[in-house]
Amino acid sequence: MSNDKTAGAHGVGKRFIGVKFDCCQVYARIYINNEGTAYEGRCPGCLRKISVKIRKDGVNCRFFSAF
Repeated sequence: MSNDKTAGAHGVGKRFIGVKFDCCQVYARIYINNEGTAYEGRCPGCLRKISVKIRKDGVNCRFFSAF
């Protein structure tokens, strides 16, 4: 299993990226949407929405900061 998945009970996972939300100084995982076009989630502190689009020429980075 690759590093970009979280294992479930059956070893199957959903892709995610890690985000540090500067608004509340917390870290959270945000998961790929059902269409596979973006990673979407919310700050666990203030519930601010975030969406990171997926492109063919994207980056290999798995951790980001949201300002």
